[in-house]
Amino acid sequence: MKRTSLLGTLIASALLVLASCSPQAFVISPEMRGPSKSGLYLAGKSIGVVYTTDKDSRDTEFNSYLASGFASRLEEDYFGGNQLVELFQMPYSAGADYASRDSMVNLVMDTGKDVVFFIDKPELGEAKVLGANKVEGTNLPKDSSYVSVATVPFTTRIYVYDSMGKEDKVLAYSGSKEVSAEIYSDGRQDAAKLARKASTLVAPSAMKAGSLAAASFLSTWKPEQFYVIYYDGAEKAWDKGAEYAYNFKWKEAITEWMKLVNHRNAEKRACACYNVALGCFMMGQYNLALEWIDRSDKDEPVSPSKHLRTKIKEYSGR
Repeated sequence: MKRTSLLGTLIASALLVLASCSPQAFVISPEMRGPSKSGLYLAGKSIGVVYTTDKDSRDTEFNSYLASGFASRLEEDYFGGNQLVELFQMPYSAGADYASRDSMVNLVMDTGKDVVFFIDKPELGEAKVLGANKVEGTNLPKDSSYVSVATVPFTTRIYVYDSMGKEDKVLAYSGSKEVSAEIYSDGRQDAAKLARKASTLVAPSAMKAGSLAAASFLSTWKPEQFYVIYYDGAEKAWDKGAEYAYNFKWKEAITEWMKLVNHRNAEKRACACYNVALGCFMMGQYNLALEWIDRSDKDEPVSPSKHLRTKIKEYSGR
């Protein structure tokens, strides 16, 4: 969740009127994490990346770098850069249907992850070497006094299965790009020899390609608005909870509101439970949020309850 401007002005609604003994509210306007461009909503889910290994060490090394770049980009977006997207290897088997639902469900079971990305065996093309330019102003040995740029085209296929998604199916993506590497030589080696050398040097460039491939699965963001309820001049927990919520300190706000969820007044109980539901929602605890909004409605439904319930279901994929 990204924080944007907060409206500190008190506003009235059908239920929330301006009176010291009645509930009041202010609006928070956060930017909420939405589904990725692929349509997948990955926030709050554990993620694993499985890639194939092969007898051809070139393919294995390439996929290793590609998977690493892919996972790192997801970690930056969903986990604040913490290394929480786990990498797994799987020996390549010719003729295996890696894109089938059964195969992907098995990987979910084997890895223990909610979402699994599978990176298939890459298709690496022939290397192309562009010229040889003398490296100026260095004391390099003769066999490294010239540099050439080599490019290798590749095609990769990525399958993804979200075991918690609305649609019980495997999504498939493919893309073709080039990776490149600089090759140092004495300037006299023929292109064919340099091309063979290039095929062993381009793998690290696949890390950047993996990062680019992850772009379709990164979060989108959209502005939302929610009410925070409090009672002016009542128990201190209302004011403290509202202040914490205003500053997006949801854990602290929930601690204050929990002091009020068993209030002898049904309306105050309902408002406190609503606030706890809002806090849980903001922290990505959607199941808890639904439990608290149910409890709030059971006591005495408050005006913002229906909107919050709709958003909880939307963001939890229910």
